[in-house]
Amino acid sequence: MPLQPTKLSALIALLVGVALPANMPTAQALSVQSALLSSRLVALTSTQAQSGNVDSLVKQGNALLDANKLEEALDVFRQALAIDANNVEALVGQGTAFYYLSQYEAAIAAYKRATTLDARSVAAWVGLGNALDDSKQPEPALKAYDKALAIDANDANVWYNRGVTLGRLRRYQEEVAAYDKAVRLRPTYSSAWYNRGIVLSKLERHTEALASYEQVVKLEPSRTNAWINRGNVLFDLKRYPEAIKSYDRAITIEPNSEDAWFNRGVALANLKRYQEAIAAFNTTLKINPNNADARKNRDSLLKRVEQLNQEAV
Repeated sequence: MPLQPTKLSALIALLVGVALPANMPTAQALSVQSALLSSRLVALTSTQAQSGNVDSLVKQGNALLDANKLEEALDVFRQALAIDANNVEALVGQGTAFYYLSQYEAAIAAYKRATTLDARSVAAWVGLGNALDDSKQPEPALKAYDKALAIDANDANVWYNRGVTLGRLRRYQEEVAAYDKAVRLRPTYSSAWYNRGIVLSKLERHTEALASYEQVVKLEPSRTNAWINRGNVLFDLKRYPEAIKSYDRAITIEPNSEDAWFNRGVALANLKRYQEAIAAFNTTLKINPNNADARKNRDSLLKRVEQLNQEAV
């Protein structure tokens, strides 16, 4: 926080308490008081200038982070910390730059120092959690997120990050609960809805998973993987025609989506629409000639169609 200017009258009030030798002449005493006052004003001005410079450097560093100029941002935060080694915002900025540069140990060190200086810095705790999670330390990461939530339980991003970490630990029920909290706080949180759909599918709670993906495609109609996953859930529910329509939407958005074409072929095969399924697998192989499953499925269907034709003769 920038230092607030101290009023001159307050400085003079402080000087009243300065003990002077009893035998010092009045003029000399006033001269000493004037010198003390001048030195205090110089110190105050210097402190304010340094504080303002640090604030300016922190803003500059954050702007560079936003522009993805990470090395430059790191250099600016180092300058700020050279002036004020205990500036929490500069430490958080430095940690973030290290984090995006995948220098996780350095990021963790910066964030830990920030939390030591300000135990109520949500940004520092969240940054620490992210760096710990990405350095494969999920349990300490959860503790960091919990520290952040103890300060602000209504931060949707923290609940989302906590859910991701719980997923790494395969604590799926808790993961769902974390995403539930995130989307309750921010109903438009597309990524939370998407991850929620994934974990619910793992738990075979397909109807709920479908509801999650419905939210995603409503919020992001051009998100290919959401349409594919929506199709997969419909497939699991044996709603094959609807699954195909979902894959078709994905293909409209991304015509060379290997997964969408492959899954479309599988759904068509389950409806015994073999020729269309073969065509879908052929398209899959054009996109990726090394897709062994597509080749195997296509060849199997070709044999099946041949067999049916022979039986029909």
